Amino acid sequence: MKWFLIFCYCISVSASAAEKVMVYTHYEAAPFLNAQHHGLTVDLANELTKRSVGRYEFVVQPTPRKRIDFILSDPNWQGIVPWVTSVWFRDEAQTKYAWSASLFNDADLVLSHQPFTYAGPESLFGMRFGGVLGHRYAELEQWIAEGKIQRDDALSEIGNLKKLQAKRVDVVFISNSNWIAILAENPSLSKGIFVAKKPRNVFERKLLISPKNLQLTQYVQRTVESLRNDADWQKKVSPYHYALPK
Repeated sequence: MKWFLIFCYCISVSASAAEKVMVYTHYEAAPFLNAQHHGLTVDLANELTKRSVGRYEFVVQPTPRKRIDFILSDPNWQGIVPWVTSVWFRDEAQTKYAWSASLFNDADLVLSHQPFTYAGPESLFGMRFGGVLGHRYAELEQWIAEGKIQRDDALSEIGNLKKLQAKRVDVVFISNSNWIAILAENPSLSKGIFVAKKPRNVFERKLLISPKNLQLTQYVQRTVESLRNDADWQKKVSPYHYALPK
């Protein structure tokens, strides 16, 4: 009995000693995080926690994008931001933050309520573009400011799609991964919507990591490399991988 109590105490101390790492995510839709708090973000946090063997506990914290920007403005912030790419955080050289390797390739699809050939921002002149509140569309910013493209925001991707179906906006961007997940849950949202052959862009989804915690950075980077070669993990992300049409 004595040894059993000591064992339980050690387990308790080990669990309480785990360093909590906040996982700030502005993705609150499938496949990343659904209303039941399931999805790839929770799966990723669980994998990172499990593989640390008691060293870290990764805690998912849904956070609006503007709030994430505010958190990152503190030079001493701690945590990670999953499923992002460096250009969205004005860190193209990847020197401002620490970054993991790619988790999978994705793309922003161009959707419209009538057939449309996307050929860059200029092809949107005179149109009403449906954005998502808090999202940055870097290559459109100048033209939106000059009034050549009108931006009309929705609170969510699904809200944006419904506005497109109602022809309240002409064009929207949506990630391939989100589009696949949305159609799996609600196929009716594709009614009357056309997908341009050329995507807005193709990008790698990575983890943004606080640069102030070297040990955490190294652990996350090593673990992501391991996940890239893990068959079970790849089964989870491979349905959302984007490959350019031939």
